[in-house]
Amino acid sequence: MARDKGCAKCGRPPRWCRGHHVTHWADGGDTCLENCVLLCDACHRLIHHSDWEVRIIDGIVEFIPPAYRDPERRPIRGINQLAA
Repeated sequence: MARDKGCAKCGRPPRWCRGHHVTHWADGGDTCLENCVLLCDACHRLIHHSDWEVRIIDGIVEFIPPAYRDPERRPIRGINQLAA
């Protein structure tokens, strides 16, 4: 995805990534830019198997850390969108 330019969480190149549905397609999530983010395998596992969350608001990808890392769970912008 041109928006992400690679893994939105760690910055690995696009060839190492695959699309992740923010709202899973089985739960009614569409396969569209507004609902998908590029993640490498390691970051994809992290999102699926930990308390990290990902969201997209107005085209900006944000990662929500678990409370043990940030009790206020302040969003962190996707790595390739830090200047946006």
